[in-house]
Amino acid sequence: MATKISIDVASVVDITARRNDSFYLKTELTNSDGTIYNLEDSEGRTHSVFFYIYDANDILVLGFSSYANSDPLIYSSIDVTLSPATLTITHSSNYFTIRSGTYKYKYYVKSYDSSIVNTIMVGKLKVVDI
Repeated sequence: MATKISIDVASVVDITARRNDSFYLKTELTNSDGTIYNLEDSEGRTHSVFFYIYDANDILVLGFSSYANSDPLIYSSIDVTLSPATLTITHSSNYFTIRSGTYKYKYYVKSYDSSIVNTIMVGKLKVVDI
């Protein structure tokens, strides 16, 4: 009998949000043994965090990150706190204007040098209106 091992540690969580409302999501990260998830590398550089929303064709429709960038679809709306490891997305209602419907999202942490990527949450994002 074969032994199965899964290295996928992402939690599957479905989210419902209202179009044209503010988007707020706070996540505290711990390791499987209950210790605080480390959001820094060995040189003290904080990892980058991304929350990307995709349509049914895997096209990015909106994204949030922990740093400023020039992509018009990605907003620097994620605040990173190191101890405890807390990620907070706060996004203004002025920009949460994607159409009502069901999307998929990926929430992940990437090391400073991009050598390590850990997906922490995935799932469906349902956007409702009225």
